[in-house]
Amino acid sequence: MRLFVLGNINAGKSFFIEKLKHWLKNYTILKIDDYRIHHCDGSIEKEEQLWYDFPKEILKYEDVIVELSGGGKVSKNILDELEENSFLVIKVEADIQTCLERMKEKDFSKIPYPSYPNAGTIEETIQRIGIDMQNGIIEKTWNKAIQIISVNTAIDVSCLPLYQYEQLFKVQNCLKEVKCSLFLFGSAGRKTMTVNSDVDMFLLTKEPLSKIKNMLESYFYSVRIMSNEIILRDKNILIEINYITDIEDAHEFYQTSHILNPQKTILKDDFKIISYLNNFAQEKIDTVKIITFTVERLYYFIESLPTLICKDDEYKYYFHNNIIVHEYVKLKAFLSGCFDFSYLPLNAKKYLSNSEWSCILYQFGDDREKHYNIAKELGLDIIRQVEEKYDIKFNI
Repeated sequence: MRLFVLGNINAGKSFFIEKLKHWLKNYTILKIDDYRIHHCDGSIEKEEQLWYDFPKEILKYEDVIVELSGGGKVSKNILDELEENSFLVIKVEADIQTCLERMKEKDFSKIPYPSYPNAGTIEETIQRIGIDMQNGIIEKTWNKAIQIISVNTAIDVSCLPLYQYEQLFKVQNCLKEVKCSLFLFGSAGRKTMTVNSDVDMFLLTKEPLSKIKNMLESYFYSVRIMSNEIILRDKNILIEINYITDIEDAHEFYQTSHILNPQKTILKDDFKIISYLNNFAQEKIDTVKIITFTVERLYYFIESLPTLICKDDEYKYYFHNNIIVHEYVKLKAFLSGCFDFSYLPLNAKKYLSNSEWSCILYQFGDDREKHYNIAKELGLDIIRQVEEKYDIKFNI
């Protein structure tokens, strides 16, 4: 992974990188000021040579942490060398006054900054960069990054999804020679990943699934195929790659992921799918269809219980009860207006009261006949609530 740590002079970039070293232990560290010390002499000629040489130095490494302020010609040249969505930016924020106060603690005399006419003092440079930062210079200049994460030096680095990004870039790099479109959905696509998130992506290609698996095995320790999914595990991160041959196969999952910027989900796009992804993201979810399907499944499985009780089919009885819980939780989420992740709502337990949990989840094996009556009562009650809220009439 190429990770750029950007920010004002004295914002705390080096301090933050020291924290990163604990998590990204085998990464090369490139700091532009260190590069100046070894390759520049304070002349304008040497500084302008740095603009071209420093980007080439970065390209020598696949796993590298790069520190610089983030503006100027050198940043433009770095970005000219990088593909869109192939790197991550961390913006270290600090107010101008804090950066100025830290001047007392740092010796700049060893860094051969060039003597441009009217360049101003370091203090003036800090003030200028600070204003540029406030006006969004990093976001505008570095918009090719897959994400720009803003932090301060007090942040706990363990809370950042660094390994998730490391792994998705690893997949991207592994498949760079394959004719395919590789794109993210779920929390990775929304840019809401946490350290506990899985990484979900689609791979659209005509290449055989077995060939893709073989290529990934050269990069990942654990690779297995489950139906049309490739399951990868590395550094306790789960990566699920949905193998598809038709972009429409991604429609539902991409649509319900609530992607705000489809362009930032694309890791590789040989089939030019951005227009499809834009349409999927903008398409309104058919809530009536989702609700109707969920209600029908809930009632069907509730009404399957009496027969299973009579047959003493214990396994199927327990299995159907779990489906009932699943559909019931979804309807509770819909009643609260939440259609995000409609297949499996996040933090699902919050939608059920303690008594509901006890009734439909924990006590269904004690007295099966009694449980059926409770499940039916709860099911009919929530169906009536849904009918009233969404003005839908079910033939139940």
